[in-house]
Amino acid sequence: MRIFLTGATGFLGSRVAYLLAEAGHTLAALVRPSGNREAITPYISQFIVGDVTDPIVLSKAVEGHEAIVHMAADLSHWKRHRDRIYRTNVIGTRVVAEAAKTAGVAILIHVSSVAAVGYAATDTPVTETTPNNFVPLHLVYHESKRLAEAEAAEAMDDGVRVIIVNPGTLYGPRDLSHPFGHTMLEIAGGKIPGHPTGGLSVTDVDDAASGILLALAKGENGQRYLMTGHNLPYEQIFRRQAEMIGVPYTGHAFPPGLMQLAARAFEIRSRFTGQEPRLTLDNAKIAPLRMWYDSGKAIRSLGYRFRPLDETFERMIRHYRDAGLLPVG
Repeated sequence: MRIFLTGATGFLGSRVAYLLAEAGHTLAALVRPSGNREAITPYISQFIVGDVTDPIVLSKAVEGHEAIVHMAADLSHWKRHRDRIYRTNVIGTRVVAEAAKTAGVAILIHVSSVAAVGYAATDTPVTETTPNNFVPLHLVYHESKRLAEAEAAEAMDDGVRVIIVNPGTLYGPRDLSHPFGHTMLEIAGGKIPGHPTGGLSVTDVDDAASGILLALAKGENGQRYLMTGHNLPYEQIFRRQAEMIGVPYTGHAFPPGLMQLAARAFEIRSRFTGQEPRLTLDNAKIAPLRMWYDSGKAIRSLGYRFRPLDETFERMIRHYRDAGLLPVG
C-alpha cells in the first residue's frame, strides 16, 4: 500500500514508519525544513518538505496514496502558545482531511491522544464513549486534540474511511527528548523531589505503533480506539523506575495547590527565557487526575496488546545505559 505520513520524525512516528516499511508498504513523509530525517530515511521513499498547515503542499503530496497516517502535532501545554498549538493540531488536521478528500485517499488514520477523551472520575478507566470531562478545564492542548478529531471526522462525509487512534502516555527507548524519559534520568540522579497525586496510563511506544498498523488493517470507519497500557498512580510509576535502576526513591506527593504554585513560577520564568516551562498551569490542573483508560475495544476488535510494564522500563534502562546516560548496574 502507498501510505503518506505526517509526524514521521517524532517519537511515535519514527516507530510507525519503521513498522510500516517492514510490513512492505511504500512510504512518503511530510517533513519540515528543519526536521531531522536521519532516523527514518531508510524507510521513506519520498520526502515532501513543507508544513502540515499548507493546503497547496498537502493536496499535491497525498495524490496517488491509498492511506494517510496523520501523526503531526504540537505537544505544548503552554497557553502562551495557544495560536501555534491550534494552528498545527486543529488547522493542520483540517488541511490533511481536506487533502484526503480532494485526492480521493481511501483511508485516514488520525493519531489523536487520550487528551481528546477525558479522565477517570472514579477508579473505573475511561472508554471511547465516556463523556469528555476535560472540556470544562479549558486545557489548550486537550481542547486542540478534541477539535482535531472533529476535523478528521469531517472527511467521512466525502467517502474517506476515518479511523481515530488514541495512545496513552508514551514510554520507551530512544526517548531522549520526551519529558518522561528525562524523568527516569532524574529519578536515577535523585533529582525528583516528589510526584503528582494523580495517575497515568503508561503505554510502550512500540505497542502504540503496532496498534496503529492494526487500525490501518482492521479499523472500522468512524471508530476511535484507545491504545493505552498500565493504569497506575504517579507514585507507583516513579517508585518502580527507581527500583529497577537500583536507587532509592524518597519523593513525596505534591498537593494540587503546590503544583499550581510551582507551575506559576515556571511560567513566569519562561516569559523571560522564551523556553517551554517544565511545568505549565495546564499540566498542574491535570496532575491530580486519574488519566486511566480501557483498551478493551482495541484488544477485542483489532488484536491490540500491551507488554508488561517492567519490560518497557527494562528497555529504557538498557538504552540509557548504552548511551552512557545511566551507570551500568
